[in-house]
Amino acid sequence: MAVGRGVTALLSGTLLCALVAACTSTDPAPNTAPTPSTSPSSSPAEPVTLTLGVYGPDAMLEAYNDLAEAFTEEHPEITVEVQRHDDAEDVMTAVEGGGAPDVFLIDHDHVARLVEEERLQPVDGLLEARQVDFGDGYQRGGLTAFAADAALQCMPHDVSPVVVYYNKELVDLNRLVDETETPPNPLDGWDWETFTTAVRQASRGPASGVYIEPSLASLAPFVWSAGGEIVDDVQSPTTLTLSDGDSREALEQVLALVRDPQVTPTAGELEKRDAVARFRNGKLGMILGTRALTPALRAGDGLSFDVMPLPSLGRVRTVSNMTGYCVSSDTEHVEAAGDLVAFAVSRKGATITTRTGYVVPSNLEVANSAVFTQPSQQPESAFVFNEGVRRAQPMPFTAVWPELTEEVEDPLHTMFYAPVIDLDSLLEDIDTRSQEVLAPEEE
Repeated sequence: MAVGRGVTALLSGTLLCALVAACTSTDPAPNTAPTPSTSPSSSPAEPVTLTLGVYGPDAMLEAYNDLAEAFTEEHPEITVEVQRHDDAEDVMTAVEGGGAPDVFLIDHDHVARLVEEERLQPVDGLLEARQVDFGDGYQRGGLTAFAADAALQCMPHDVSPVVVYYNKELVDLNRLVDETETPPNPLDGWDWETFTTAVRQASRGPASGVYIEPSLASLAPFVWSAGGEIVDDVQSPTTLTLSDGDSREALEQVLALVRDPQVTPTAGELEKRDAVARFRNGKLGMILGTRALTPALRAGDGLSFDVMPLPSLGRVRTVSNMTGYCVSSDTEHVEAAGDLVAFAVSRKGATITTRTGYVVPSNLEVANSAVFTQPSQQPESAFVFNEGVRRAQPMPFTAVWPELTEEVEDPLHTMFYAPVIDLDSLLEDIDTRSQEVLAPEEE
């Protein structure tokens, strides 16, 4: 989910050179990605059938079908069989059960485990041979996030940062400050104090002000923004550090807001109607989410909304939900798989998946085009997503991160919704639980 974790892993020649921008030039890199070469010369002479494992909402699944068909039109010798999975966990089950698709989509949180189990065919060499321009054409945060062991393990597809969606009828940015002050805007963002003012402004009548999910991914950007850290070492974490000074102070400010039933939905209210439904029905002023929320909110009857960056407690930070295309180490069709991945992240391939409105493409040419911004549709300030990618920090790179998030789910829910809490005890308990997952004692 962002920049730092793969930096030390990218210590090999051409890939490192590309990621830190042109090694032999000081000229600024253009934000365009040349269409990769996937000429028949790199493909097998005999007919090949590739399997492509994907998951997501119906519109995305249909887009992956379109992607496969468009690829086969350019490579008639390669047929792509799209395999639909329920989610990333379902893909992991297939991969670890010996039924890995030749190419598959996966959430970034699972990459460390796949690397540890040697289930991936690194893609950097395959894509370099097909003239994929890593340095100038793709989101660098996504590239470094999917790098490990001195290689690019998977090619980033969706690099969607968490932003604030707000109901324009409940939140008036111009009324958040005095007339003599400049109101917050999507380009410059807002600080925590102004954000909390917006929350209280939106909390009128039956409407609540904001919903923030009780999860590590939701809390991490606020901790980072305040100068804290969520783990002791982002590349080799042994414990969460939520009880540490700066981290605890940031959480105190967030909890003062989310534990106030006057401005946030209670657990009971959310059981009756979830936060997305409340936002769509005009009963919630703001909600944190990625680009994947956009299509559902567009379907809201009469809903007028836009996006803002996450509020700052010192510096603007966010976190990105990322997926990438991976090649199985078990595939018998490595070259054909390389052709498919190169096509999927090319201008043509990324356009097919981006026009659904669900993703922030790693391909910069498409991300900076009307295919992504979709100016005739909400949100008006779609550029906030692209800015957010550059402000994202990495979640820890460890094979057990999915297990850790599950382990701390209950205490985080308690921290948000229990009537009375002992914050110090809760944070110490969460940190202790994390140690049992991240650095268990050997028997």
